[in-house]
Amino acid sequence: MTSLTDIVTHTPVAVWAGLAAMVLVGLRQTRTQAMSATRVWLVPAIVGAASLASALVAFAAAGPVLTGACWVVGAALGFVSNRSLDLPRRVSANADGSFTVGGSIAPLLLFVGVFMVRYVVNVALAIQPSLGHDPAAAAAAAIAYGLTTGLLAARSRKIWATRRDRGTLLAA
Repeated sequence: MTSLTDIVTHTPVAVWAGLAAMVLVGLRQTRTQAMSATRVWLVPAIVGAASLASALVAFAAAGPVLTGACWVVGAALGFVSNRSLDLPRRVSANADGSFTVGGSIAPLLLFVGVFMVRYVVNVALAIQPSLGHDPAAAAAAAIAYGLTTGLLAARSRKIWATRRDRGTLLAA
């Protein structure tokens, strides 16, 4: 049986560098900042494409239709979950088309969650490669991958929606 120490010490340095980069990006978002309209959708697009590709590659033997469908279910669950989470809570549209987003620890937690999903899936597949053929494992992993993407997309949608709200206020 593989110990946690073995797993951590045999993880490539590049993986830890990726985690460090994600933590730094998340820490930057704990402060109020201005975001361009492009940047609002850039992270969810990149994370979404990477997570879907990761799920499809890791579980190709379990079936791309099942894996893709479960990823979509996870993304939908994440997107809908933001109705109760209501993130970000402090956001406003600026006259120049950018947005001011209040600082929050939520993006940091979400980025670490994205990392953890990928890390746990890759470790599980390294320890037991047969999981790549298991439809239940594929479904669970794809839902987890999609969930993080859905949460990020819902956050971006809420930021973008402030543009419409600002337009309504200006018209009044």
